[in-house]
Amino acid sequence: MQELLSIQKYASKHHISTFSVIKKTMSGELPTVVKEENGKEVTYIVLNPSSVQPKNDLNSTAIEEFEIDYKKAYEDLNKEYLILKTKYERLLELHGEN
Repeated sequence: MQELLSIQKYASKHHISTFSVIKKTMSGELPTVVKEENGKEVTYIVLNPSSVQPKNDLNSTAIEEFEIDYKKAYEDLNKEYLILKTKYERLLELHGEN
């Protein structure tokens, strides 16, 4: 089982600054796991990294999960915008405020 510590708790336990811990996680010195709690992503330090995948595998998996099709997202937003614009213009016509 993985033992996880928040960045702040790890820093306090090892008597180093939070900034130093963040630098170590970014450089890959410390293995991390990102979990979603209450709608926010929280990064934890893994204390027994033998049961964790290498950092490169974690990053590539995360990127694949959150890959965005920007063209489709733009088209969806533009379609929603046009629908709302049409509804707004109809409301203005109905209330005679054109």
